[in-house]
Amino acid sequence: MSLTLVADTLPANPSILSFKVSILGITLTPTTGTAQTIHPSPSVVDLMRLQSDTAFLGALTNVPSGSYTLQVSLSSPEIVFLNDTGSTITANGKMCSNGVVCSVTFTSVGTPTISSFTFTATSGGQQGIELDFNLKNAISLSIGTLSVNFNPASPNPGVFTAFTLPRTIANLGTNQLELIEDFTGVVSISGNNVTITSNTRGALTATSTSASFFDPSPDNAHCLAPANNFTSCVAKGQIASVDAFLKSDGTLDLKEFEPLNQTQQDFVEGIVYAVNTPTQFTIAVTDKVPAATNSLISGLNTGDLLTVNIGTQPFLVDSKGLLIPPGSLGLFQGKSDTSAIHPGQTVAVHPTVFTAANGTTPAIVTVDTITLRWSRLIASAVSSTTQLLNVNAVPSYINPVSSTPFVVQLFTGTQGAPGVTNFDGVLDGSGIVVNPVSARALFLENIGNTASPAFFAAKVRQH
Repeated sequence: MSLTLVADTLPANPSILSFKVSILGITLTPTTGTAQTIHPSPSVVDLMRLQSDTAFLGALTNVPSGSYTLQVSLSSPEIVFLNDTGSTITANGKMCSNGVVCSVTFTSVGTPTISSFTFTATSGGQQGIELDFNLKNAISLSIGTLSVNFNPASPNPGVFTAFTLPRTIANLGTNQLELIEDFTGVVSISGNNVTITSNTRGALTATSTSASFFDPSPDNAHCLAPANNFTSCVAKGQIASVDAFLKSDGTLDLKEFEPLNQTQQDFVEGIVYAVNTPTQFTIAVTDKVPAATNSLISGLNTGDLLTVNIGTQPFLVDSKGLLIPPGSLGLFQGKSDTSAIHPGQTVAVHPTVFTAANGTTPAIVTVDTITLRWSRLIASAVSSTTQLLNVNAVPSYINPVSSTPFVVQLFTGTQGAPGVTNFDGVLDGSGIVVNPVSARALFLENIGNTASPAFFAAKVRQH
């Protein structure tokens, strides 16, 4: 039995950029018999990443049929948020002024329970369970105080629900339970298996098959056609992004591989929340890869705030096979200052100089490469076609200049093929109804914030 994790349903306020939590263990307790526990490694996940993506937590190899109580032991929540409430709020004793981005670690612990979760297995059966974390039910804002509670008195169900995999309209193949996307880290190889080791999310091993495909690097210098295959594209010590199919037997097949950098260097990813000067902006850190030796960023953690000074560059776009129109691509690619940078974008940077945080002053880096990567957000669908999705109620840290819906470009074709938007919970763009949807998309905007489309979706999930 394989276990995965997703997240949905944001609170109205404040606007959350990162929600990091430690998963100490997941225990299945049968009505009769022996309980079994999975201990994910590492245990820390950023739930905001799971608005559109999925985390693979591990597998149990011998689970009898029956009715189970499922408990998830959680601790150490840390939230980075924009206070968009209109007034100062308090979070774990820390004051956060209106319009300011704050990072707060809470003391909440808890073991939320999914009671009477029933599944039926046969001898040799292979199944999957997906846990769905309700962000709104875990976060509360009352009388100016922000708090986290993993065991709220109401509603019921509370923080977690669960369902069997694959979910309805998952657009997957035979014996595929789920799609694990954009798992980034350092590459190692064993035969036709590639392992990606993340500093923040553990390791993922996937097997290359004849159906796997390989994308050029963002600088368009590696893994180029026609010889873009496992042998020519995958090398030990690279930083890479992979997508992989979780199969019903608990193993993973490589769907897509993209080298991000040919050597293991300091690599920091984060969400832009402020543009300060033509050569400086600030991010909330969501991921990092430290250099193999003499790392500058060893003391930097996900959830930290980081000021970025633009040094030498290029500005690159990680399109991962999506055919972004040249006019939109040029809003970022090849630029040299913050005219290309907008709140809500996710960027990866390579630091060359690092100054540690000092009190309330965030750490500062000077960088020589800035790569646009994937923004993840939940929004309200207004209308859709097979190629365009109109959304509003985007997170306020994106700083929308009007109430006009944002346009999300969808890429049509056979599901699972290169350069095609992956749909989850809906067959294609024409089937999206007026409900919350989540997207993993490139955010490309012009100086006047009037680009249409502004988002280019690699993934859309219907909630």
